[in-house]
Amino acid sequence: MSLVVSVTSGSTYFWSGFFASNRELSGFIIILIYLVLISIFAYLISGYISKLYRGERTWLTPVSGRIVSFFENMLGEEAKKQMKFREYFSVLMIFSFFSGLIVFIAIFFQNSLPYSLANNHFNLSLTFNTVASFLTNTNLQHYSNPSDLSYFSVTFGITGLMFLASGIGFAASMAFVRGILTDKGTIGNFFHDFLVSIFYLILPLTIFVSLLLILDGVPQTIQSYLAVHNIIAPGFQYVQLGPVGTFEAIKNIGTNGGGFYGSNAAYPLENPNWFSNILEVISFTIIPLGSIFALGKALDEPRFGRMLYTVIMAIFMFSAFMVFFSEYIGIPSMSGLGLIYTGNLLGKESYLGIAQSSIFASGATITSTGAANGALLNYTPAGLVGIMTPLLLNDPLGGVGTGVLNIFMYVIFTVFIASLIVGKLPELMSLRIGSKEIKYSTLSLITHPLLVMIPLGVTLLLPHFLGTFINSKPADLTSLLYEFGSAAANNGSEMGGFLTNQAYFNYLDGVIMILGRYLLIGFQLVIGQSFANKSPKIEFGRTIDPGSYTFALLLMIIMILLGLLSFFPALVLGPVLSWARDFNLFIGVIIR
Repeated sequence: MSLVVSVTSGSTYFWSGFFASNRELSGFIIILIYLVLISIFAYLISGYISKLYRGERTWLTPVSGRIVSFFENMLGEEAKKQMKFREYFSVLMIFSFFSGLIVFIAIFFQNSLPYSLANNHFNLSLTFNTVASFLTNTNLQHYSNPSDLSYFSVTFGITGLMFLASGIGFAASMAFVRGILTDKGTIGNFFHDFLVSIFYLILPLTIFVSLLLILDGVPQTIQSYLAVHNIIAPGFQYVQLGPVGTFEAIKNIGTNGGGFYGSNAAYPLENPNWFSNILEVISFTIIPLGSIFALGKALDEPRFGRMLYTVIMAIFMFSAFMVFFSEYIGIPSMSGLGLIYTGNLLGKESYLGIAQSSIFASGATITSTGAANGALLNYTPAGLVGIMTPLLLNDPLGGVGTGVLNIFMYVIFTVFIASLIVGKLPELMSLRIGSKEIKYSTLSLITHPLLVMIPLGVTLLLPHFLGTFINSKPADLTSLLYEFGSAAANNGSEMGGFLTNQAYFNYLDGVIMILGRYLLIGFQLVIGQSFANKSPKIEFGRTIDPGSYTFALLLMIIMILLGLLSFFPALVLGPVLSWARDFNLFIGVIIR
């Protein structure tokens, strides 16, 4: 027994010493472990998601199928008839509007409703912004949670919208994939797709993750606070509690990202340890990345799915490692102060460190989750560039369902460019790519930068709204770019650095979030409808191999050219200029 204890303790000492003395290598290994785990779990669920896309029976059908049938019987014929684009999208919009209206009323009048434990600071602009944010799967929060929301608003309103928004996104992806698979001229039924999304996928995963989080120490109660003896001064310190476990689970599974507490996953009751950190990262990547694998399986093109996975993971790795090494190097001037400088730990939880904070931040922006386990305002300029790269690409991995739609727009445009190069008609998955697909995919791709750059330019011309900014001019520009980029991508993460709860930003961000969500889904479903009208769905002599690594390279180039170059001037005058000044480069001396 003593020998076992000795060996075990010696091994533990060795590994703890190794990770402490080799921080660059250990951080690199930690990020790789996260990426491997993310990929494994996404692949494991991809077969199940593929069956949902194809409308096949799954192991949950005996339970979930009965629940879906129950609601469909209540809806009657409306849940059974097949819809074309116009009807499908109209029902989606009407459903979203009335869902948002009900939650708007619940939040605005929350003091008159049950469990009103909050100080109601919600005026008209903040209520509009909050409802628009959670309705569009963005979860940008301009309020202080949980002190401003009652438990009724959190459980009925906010949590309800997090389920609805993610269900709508996956339903739209089901309609789009169905358009590729069939030639019946219809893309399905919105009510059926939404119910399948909730009861076959989102709700079961949320229940499972909730149990794991609660077992790991995340609170789940309707008790308002816990009184703790203050060891520093006489009296008590009050720790706010609530239904955190279920909130945290749908926040991540639904790629929502809004925190129960103001500091989001940096708060120990939302993210208590390394296990919860890994669980949350896997939770908000499992459906988006699993859907990428599932797309290849559903279309009987596994190489296509692997190609998309390769492109997305290349962007993911670039972002994660750039953030990690930028934060590890930190600011050079700090090392000259005579201190032991071990990287930029400012704004990060010490029990997570730089590596786990970096992979969390990158994962939250390559998806549309937007959760945070650190203060983004305190990241280095180079680290912010790494975080913002996937954000400005409109979250390539996307959210629940919308990731498949977003990446497919890039694929269609890449097929068009590749066809021009080889001098043949564009074709994908045995489908001719016509003018309609090119037009609407282009509209989808240019909408995102327009929704970011136009509000950015207008705001810079209105100095009255810049009075609350606290940093230098380049950092102020970075804050604005991040704010509007997060809203347009329906991401929801926030850099801060200025007072966001102003009527101007509340209304403007709300409009950006709504347009960034529903305009893009509309364009994408038009393409799905166009595919549904095409026949035959048989394989013929192909001009382009969408599963090749040559196509993957071209796809990455197109994504960089269309995505990042639109923001190049703002990036240069914002984080790049701040980075140059930190490292005393000549550009930082010339440009003031």
